[in-house]
Amino acid sequence: MAGVVAVGTGQRRVPTYMTLAQDDTGPVLAADWIGKFVMLGRMAARWSREHPETQLVVALSVPIRDFAAVLTGCGWMSAAAAPSIRPVREVIATMPIHAPARVVTPNKVLTERFGGINVDKDRARFGSEWQIDKLRALVPLDSLEVPRTQSAPEPGVISRLTGLDSGWAARLCAPPKDLALIGTLKWLREDLTAFLGIGYERERIANLLLPEYPRAATWSTQLWAASQLEEEPPPSEVRAVVLDGAAATKHLPAIESDVVISILDRSVVDESASERVMNYRNTRGEPVPLERELNWKPPAGVEALGFAVPL
Repeated sequence: MAGVVAVGTGQRRVPTYMTLAQDDTGPVLAADWIGKFVMLGRMAARWSREHPETQLVVALSVPIRDFAAVLTGCGWMSAAAAPSIRPVREVIATMPIHAPARVVTPNKVLTERFGGINVDKDRARFGSEWQIDKLRALVPLDSLEVPRTQSAPEPGVISRLTGLDSGWAARLCAPPKDLALIGTLKWLREDLTAFLGIGYERERIANLLLPEYPRAATWSTQLWAASQLEEEPPPSEVRAVVLDGAAATKHLPAIESDVVISILDRSVVDESASERVMNYRNTRGEPVPLERELNWKPPAGVEALGFAVPL
């Protein structure tokens, strides 16, 4: 993709664009398209709130698919309001013994069953005993198969820039589950290990998206293999779907989410996917000029088509 500037950590010049990095200490890659994909997800979320009865479809033709889906997802997630949850003591006061819950402590997120209160020490038992005043957030769960524990990520530069750090503990405890990334899971998971940043500060993309993993104590973004769409569409709570590649895009007409963003990789020869997008637009859609309606212009080397479909 165009507009790339490689910047080493030893240089003093600060990159103009948002950056990507493979790890938290090595060189960063600054490019115009990085921030553009993030802004697409953010602006699509805004447009969707203003048009609640309409599905927004954005089809992108990119030189190569790397990172486009996860960056767009970061933009969508950055537009999500912090969840409103009750104070910890108020929740504990109404919880029956053995009720399942998700708890955020100063350094952990855990799902456990409530074991009662040690009144003398002002501690609550969730697996171990925890000082109640040090619990940052607590929400009851409908069910719990296996207790899980993970480290609690701290908000980084992108979280602070976009306001995700506001109500961070509440986001970890009751994250939105309205985004799905659909494509080749191996590639999506590789993209999720990268770091997104500004200047030389960087934050794990996984911190922003909280992808679903089998052992995760908390998660936000669902990861689907394209083949899953052959059996069932995304659940109703999913408001935004990013279709990463032709195999996922062929299922576009079956998706009823508020926003669908299709990433078509020009390095892979498959004209059938673009034909399906055009057929869907021609039979059901109305054009949405992206620059005027979303205030978004694609980066150099990327072609974009937007249209709206009644829900």
